[in-house]
Amino acid sequence: MNFIPKHITDTRRGILLMLAASFFFALTMAFAKLLSGSMGSVEVTFWRNAVGLIIISVTIVHTPVHNIGGRPYTLIFRGVIGAVALLTFFYSISATSLSAAIVYAKTEPIFTAVLALFLLGEKLKFRAVLAIIIGFTGVAVMSNMKIDYLHVMGIMTGFLSALAYTSVRSLKAHYDTRTVVLSFMLFGTFIPVILMIAAEFYTSELFAFALSPFVAPEGSDWVWIILMGSAAALGQIYMTRAYFYAQAGLVSTVSYSVVLFASIFGILLGDQLPTLIMITGAILIVLSGILLSIA
Repeated sequence: MNFIPKHITDTRRGILLMLAASFFFALTMAFAKLLSGSMGSVEVTFWRNAVGLIIISVTIVHTPVHNIGGRPYTLIFRGVIGAVALLTFFYSISATSLSAAIVYAKTEPIFTAVLALFLLGEKLKFRAVLAIIIGFTGVAVMSNMKIDYLHVMGIMTGFLSALAYTSVRSLKAHYDTRTVVLSFMLFGTFIPVILMIAAEFYTSELFAFALSPFVAPEGSDWVWIILMGSAAALGQIYMTRAYFYAQAGLVSTVSYSVVLFASIFGILLGDQLPTLIMITGAILIVLSGILLSIA
């Protein structure tokens, strides 16, 4: 594994790396969308993490992790919450357009700012407060003021992701980054297995996002599974390297390019063109995230 000295700054390279990361993350969504035609979102979540678990395990064998430890419950919490966030995200991908799913997921910075205020006691500047208001206005516009199951799942993705990322901030000083990712992958593999077993005996409209039976992959499914896991791993690698080379605020702003890439892939896969209302809501949410990244 190549390590990059933290003092090196190359803004152009950082931007290009983040664009590459966004492309691969959007590609991950596209493969997940293709898989949703033959299996449930819970199984898609399982395969996404199972492939990632293999990849991260190989890196740990090659370069062992070094942990100080001391926060086991927070580490477990991050793994569980991150896995549930992925369940709601892949459910959104299977039930709506890629552009809508990713825009809802991108509400994460809004919820992160709110959680930092209440859980970490961080003070919010006026720009951050304004950004939060703009972001929630965008959510209201995008959902057309409707609170149905699909919109709740989209919003839950953003909220749960924010909760997971907020917990990561308290883990940085105690655990190797790969240990935190490994926790996420382990729970992201184990929890879907339990849910797929439960789905054989129990159904629920309320927990539709978390209950779908296992369907044995066939033919091209294996291709999409491998490509999905590989694209996700590449996205993670490029994103991490981007933060080494450029300022976090700039990289976070460029990360919103994933909305464009996901929209293009979605249209290529048959998604309808976004409506004016959806575009307006998306613009407000993206604007909110950008303001928060530079606040």
